[in-house]
Amino acid sequence: MHALQRALYRFGGVLVRPRETVRSLRDDEGTYDGVWLGLLYLLCVGTLDMMSGVATARATANMSGALMMVASLGRVLVVPIVVLVACETVLGRARSHRRGLMLVPLLVVVTVAHELAVHGLVIREFVPEIVGGVLSIALAWRVREAVSPLEEPK
Repeated sequence: MHALQRALYRFGGVLVRPRETVRSLRDDEGTYDGVWLGLLYLLCVGTLDMMSGVATARATANMSGALMMVASLGRVLVVPIVVLVACETVLGRARSHRRGLMLVPLLVVVTVAHELAVHGLVIREFVPEIVGGVLSIALAWRVREAVSPLEEPK
């Protein structure tokens, strides 16, 4: 339970007080933030695409259906992967252990936009992903100096 509380502190804190939150983290804390936030992104944004891929795989009952399911998974996950790479580039090699935490703005913006679309507010395609990605990169730029660099192994 303590690990979940710390994760929620990191995820919320990086939106409210990013530098202070990043500065207060231990070096080993948040190692798998990118994985957890990527899975949350998949759950919040890609559920409909994944179910469509599963339905296609079930309807065709052959290898092409399975390939369509894998392709739908790839389409959903390409955005967080590109944002992670961009944030890692901004942070630099020594500070790249915090790149996963930079996905929080992307997750928030895209999830809210998809929820608004469900309730009738039509938002142009890829606008939430672009806005969320830019906010994530801006966050990485803002907290860069507050992230303690890790020593490189010799």
